[in-house]
Amino acid sequence: MTKSRRQIIRLAPFAVLLLVALAAVIIEPRFYSGANLRNVARSAAFLSVVAVGQLLVVIVRGLDLSVGAVITTTLLLTVYIAGTAPGRLPLALLAVLAAAVAIGALNAFLVVLRRVPAILATLATFFLIQGAGLWLTQGRSRGRVPDELRLIGSGSIAGTVPIAVVIAAAIAILVGMILSRTSYGRAIYAVGSNPQAAHLSGIRYRTVTAFALIGCSCLAMLAGLMLAGNVGFYDRTLGVGFDLDSIAAVVLGGASLAGGSGKVGGTVAAATGLAALDNLLLLAGVPAPAQLIAKGIVLFLAVLAAGWIFRPSGEGAAQSPVTA
Repeated sequence: MTKSRRQIIRLAPFAVLLLVALAAVIIEPRFYSGANLRNVARSAAFLSVVAVGQLLVVIVRGLDLSVGAVITTTLLLTVYIAGTAPGRLPLALLAVLAAAVAIGALNAFLVVLRRVPAILATLATFFLIQGAGLWLTQGRSRGRVPDELRLIGSGSIAGTVPIAVVIAAAIAILVGMILSRTSYGRAIYAVGSNPQAAHLSGIRYRTVTAFALIGCSCLAMLAGLMLAGNVGFYDRTLGVGFDLDSIAAVVLGGASLAGGSGKVGGTVAAATGLAALDNLLLLAGVPAPAQLIAKGIVLFLAVLAAGWIFRPSGEGAAQSPVTA
């Protein structure tokens, strides 16, 4: 990959942020009110936590479509265990952590041991978990979230910086350091780049992939707790859209769906840009179908750009796998 292409990867998510910021000046000046900017930051924090987890799976050549179900399950367990009696929040937290690890382990079993493509394995998990939740609740939104969780979902420091942003920033820094400064980080990139070569070099590629899937589920669980604190009650639609939005943030942030690449900084910047775009379209009164079209155009352009950026340069660049 040439130096100019690497620069485009780094700048693309920030370009989206800049375009949204400029469009807001013209279309909807209310975007820059203090209260609205806090809402944007909070929404970006929720998506960033999920997207950072999704990044781990994308690096190892997978996609996790079960993150939305993990979020919904987190809220359901929290409400049912801790929302009915005081003092049961620690038990609820243990339950949601166990559920997240179990879902991630199920995904890892299907992908690593049964060799099911990740997109199909996690889609099956999504249907299984989401269906069970609908059966238990009969499709009704009910219950309340313990007040202790409201702090991480809707609280702020000195009335200015949302606590959710602080949590998301801490997660981004932690995962970024793991990927860039640890042996696991080097291993996950090696597995994504060439699983066979990684295996021959002594890397336990199955273990690396399993940890990526479990880590993604755990980060989706954390986002679910933050969202639960923000919403305050059980909403079966809470996790809807986070699967595709997180994938969009990862791709727009510069990761290749072919695996082996992607950075936390680009993913967080892209998630912030997508959250800002959603907020701007909502403030401007754009109909829901048009909002989906706008997000689709952004993702479409990102995929086209990624296809050009990650295309091999040199003599073989003229022939792609599709046309060769």
